[in-house]
Amino acid sequence: MRYVADLIRGKDYNTAIAILRSCPKRGAPFCKKLLESAFGNATEIAQARNWDLDGNRLHVVEIRVDPGPIIKRWRPSSVRRPNPIKKRLCHVFVALQEREPKESRRERAKRRRQEGLKKAAPPAGTAPPARDRSEGGPARKEEKP
Repeated sequence: MRYVADLIRGKDYNTAIAILRSCPKRGAPFCKKLLESAFGNATEIAQARNWDLDGNRLHVVEIRVDPGPIIKRWRPSSVRRPNPIKKRLCHVFVALQEREPKESRRERAKRRRQEGLKKAAPPAGTAPPARDRSEGGPARKEEKP
């Protein structure tokens, strides 16, 4: 269950549901059902309190898997000895928060490239600085005999 929780931590609601639909782990359907329940509770509370909530902007800010009770059973083993079986349960806590969607890597790279071009380009109406050609290019090192 912790593996599944780590997959959706920090993702927006729609992406998290899509991840859980395609995840082959046993805990994925349980986590999906819990996430849908949390989404329903959030929208219901927002409507009751007259808050303006956009469901597409909800993100999973915290998901925590805590240990729960352990059911102990016994299974027969060789030489009439019992083997203990521990059926472990867990408590899952999900917190959703409304915030701006994250910018993808492609969008971030495009934005930075455009900002870099704006800084590098000279202001409109000004000519680039003239180069002094009297020096004859880069300085050369003199060799000693």
